[in-house]
Amino acid sequence: MIINLLKPDIRNLHEQTYWYLHQLIISHQLKPGSRINYDELSEELGISKTPLRDAFNRLSQEGLVEIKPRSGTFVSIPNIKDVREVYDVRKALERQSIELAIDKIPQSELEKLLELNQAVKKKFQESGNFQAFLDSDRVIHQAIINYSNNSRIINIMETLNAQISWFGFLIIDKIRERVSEATEHHQAILEAMMNKDVEVAMKVMEYHVEKTKQIVIKDISK
Repeated sequence: MIINLLKPDIRNLHEQTYWYLHQLIISHQLKPGSRINYDELSEELGISKTPLRDAFNRLSQEGLVEIKPRSGTFVSIPNIKDVREVYDVRKALERQSIELAIDKIPQSELEKLLELNQAVKKKFQESGNFQAFLDSDRVIHQAIINYSNNSRIINIMETLNAQISWFGFLIIDKIRERVSEATEHHQAILEAMMNKDVEVAMKVMEYHVEKTKQIVIKDISK
């Protein structure tokens, strides 16, 4: 059986398989460029090849694996073109999310997100708790996207998040170095939204995403 899944409450075998493999790829336990051995995975997980094939088809749609006819299935290799495209789309969608969400998100929700951001910043300074920052980063960005109330933006971002997480793991040490800066960006975005200053909020979000893009590009260009 599959254990220690990213989403342990999922009971459907096909979903469990997808999230397990997704986690292995995102964390680079399945290395970029490596060939997938269906027989080994099937034996290791104690499942048939059908849920494996379904999972890899889904991961292929997300750009995390490449299925080559008569050659096999391979973990994708990050390239600069993919990074540019993913982060440019993310930048546009998150800017638009701010514009759509700014009159919908309650002030009380923005206050909670600001408190979370400050607590995480303090916790990191005191104990180096990096996971708390990663969790808060997801919560803040996702809240803005959700309050856009635009189902297409939400669905597209859900698809992009797989590659965003994958790229993020490449620069995990650099992200750790940028916690103070990133929390300052989050604070500026949230405060601008509280003040209904959509231009400032969008400008900071654009800078925030663009800087991450440039760091990823620099890292994979080595």
